[in-house]
Amino acid sequence: MPWGAPVPASGPGVYLVSANRDPDDMHGEAVQRLGVSPAAVGELLTNCPRLRLDGVQPTPSALLRRLEAMRPPGEPVLYIGLAGSSVSTRTGQYYRTPLGAAKPHAGGWPLKCLGGLDQLWVHFASCVAVKTVERTMLRVFSEQIDGRTASLLVDPAAPLPFANLAYFTREGRRVRKQHGIAGATTRAARKSAVSLKG
Repeated sequence: MPWGAPVPASGPGVYLVSANRDPDDMHGEAVQRLGVSPAAVGELLTNCPRLRLDGVQPTPSALLRRLEAMRPPGEPVLYIGLAGSSVSTRTGQYYRTPLGAAKPHAGGWPLKCLGGLDQLWVHFASCVAVKTVERTMLRVFSEQIDGRTASLLVDPAAPLPFANLAYFTREGRRVRKQHGIAGATTRAARKSAVSLKG
């Protein structure tokens, strides 16, 4: 489904956001064009004035560079998520969550920093064991990233999709991406976005 379109799955399942319409296409042109938007970085810093990068208030260019370093080069898969009750509802929440807002879908916030969200695609599958399936998808993704590619990332030990910030190992240990960004979501961002609309 195109980003922003309702996902026709009312039950539980998993979903992934990709630069490619075809989930089997690993080298589409869209992957090369996609990048972090300076305007979105500015919006994030405005919405989250307490955001810190390695403990200090970052410049927009420093934050942009760090976000770029979170994405495995050339990888079309940008985020993998789960929905315990309804994939349609959960993806709708993701679409509507303003950049920097803590609700209703704070997970995967880096995705909102990309330019050209309207060019992204949402792929989904219905399933019951959503946590197990999501963990498996993230683990398989991480295991297929080669060492050379991982070495280019901000955290080579956690070669995750761009907007995923944690995963579980085969042994059940939670591994967080060490990206150095703190304070990127806030309730105030949601309130300010609502007041701007109203």
